[in-house]
Amino acid sequence: MKRHIILALMAILTLPALAQKAEGTCGEDVKWKFDGYTLTIQNVNKKGYSAVIENYDLSRRQAPWRKKRLSVKRVELGARRTTKETCAFANCADLQEVIFHGTNLQEIGWGAFMNCTRLRMLSLPTQLQKIETIAFANCTALTTVKIPDHCRVGVQAFVSCTGIKSLEVAPTALLGHHAFASEVEIDDEVRHSLYAGDILRLPSYINKENCSEYGIAPSAIKEGVKSFAVDYDYMTSSVDSIIPVNTFSRTNTYALVIGNQNYRFVSDVPYAIHDARVFGDYCKKTLGIPSANIHISEDATKQMILEEELGDWLEKIPNREEKNLIVYYAGHGVPDVKDNYKAYLLPTDVRGTAPQRGISLDDFYSRLGNMAFNQTSVFLDACFSGVNRDSEGVTEGLRGVEVDAEEATLSDGAMVVFSAAQGNETAQGYPEEGHGLFTYYLLKAIGESYGDISFGDLSDRLTKQVSDKARDLKLRKNQTPVTNTTERVADRWRMFQF
Repeated sequence: MKRHIILALMAILTLPALAQKAEGTCGEDVKWKFDGYTLTIQNVNKKGYSAVIENYDLSRRQAPWRKKRLSVKRVELGARRTTKETCAFANCADLQEVIFHGTNLQEIGWGAFMNCTRLRMLSLPTQLQKIETIAFANCTALTTVKIPDHCRVGVQAFVSCTGIKSLEVAPTALLGHHAFASEVEIDDEVRHSLYAGDILRLPSYINKENCSEYGIAPSAIKEGVKSFAVDYDYMTSSVDSIIPVNTFSRTNTYALVIGNQNYRFVSDVPYAIHDARVFGDYCKKTLGIPSANIHISEDATKQMILEEELGDWLEKIPNREEKNLIVYYAGHGVPDVKDNYKAYLLPTDVRGTAPQRGISLDDFYSRLGNMAFNQTSVFLDACFSGVNRDSEGVTEGLRGVEVDAEEATLSDGAMVVFSAAQGNETAQGYPEEGHGLFTYYLLKAIGESYGDISFGDLSDRLTKQVSDKARDLKLRKNQTPVTNTTERVADRWRMFQF
């Protein structure tokens, strides 16, 4: 009798767990199963194609595990999935852990884990490319976040995750505004407080001056990243310490400044970040361009250049036909030895052995030209001979020997391009001054003229001074700057000014 009573009690106690078991589908080729504790989501496509979880609306249409009020404590996402789900796991109040299986998870959708207030264990897959806006908003139990390489983090993706104590962002990740801020209400007004916990690593484009834009307190940068910071501000040259300051303002001029120094797969470009920062200072102080009109992108990936800078910023500037654009680039350029030595800009996340995955110089010029600014001036402290500033090869098969890269085609528009070297020459560094050779004399010309110099005079100065000095440097190589223009301005570009 006693034995029967015990068995009856055990059966009663297990009823809730049995009742919690469920399964179903949530998108084409996506099957889910819940065992009372873990929600497992699998791709059942027989051909092995990637599958996507359905999108759900918090107010009208809920995910099946939410609709059935299943007490999900753990989520396991299977392999071969490209997720774009909206609010798929939002408001799963009991969820504590998410496990990502497989190697090709690419995106986490808008609000996917929003308000999962008990979620404390999260290990994002290394191949993740995108975390949408408010994907992890109000996940207050999260204590550690590690953003992988090449991942683009949306606006407020981790907003109000007040429990985070440790943050690590890979060098090539791209953060959106207020990504790690917390929303607080003060005097009936919603404001943002900033993350002030430990920081193990940050991309070089985030510093104490701009970190608040990403929801990070300056104190966290100072205390947490000190041992990881690299000092690119050499201050070895007079062009660094004595920057002429003008009082006028060029409100209709914009500047995109890119300094690619630290590459993942090829040798670095000495001084490139310093070049970019000082050129940005000259844009602001000497040329009078407002800070809001200047974007400096350091160690830029392909995504950062094409999507963040060109797409999200330049292409959204209104009335471009009335405004001027300055583009500066210091970094690697490479020729494609398999395609008639076609010239490419090399982002920091692209291999020198696969230049076609970089940014074609033809396409880069075409995109700038299609923006139809009143005037576009491009300054390239890069060469396309396959050799870097230290005479090291960056392209497979060249072994440090210069080749004659194909000259890029300029699209229509009012565009002038100042290049650091001819197609088969090396854009050298100038170690004594802590700059690229071309950049040093470019800064010197802008400074000595207080920015009041015609493009014709600037071109003549750069050609003479750079070519004269190049033969005296350690490499003793020829370097002759070249100026090219679109056909539209071929007869009048020399009269242009900044």
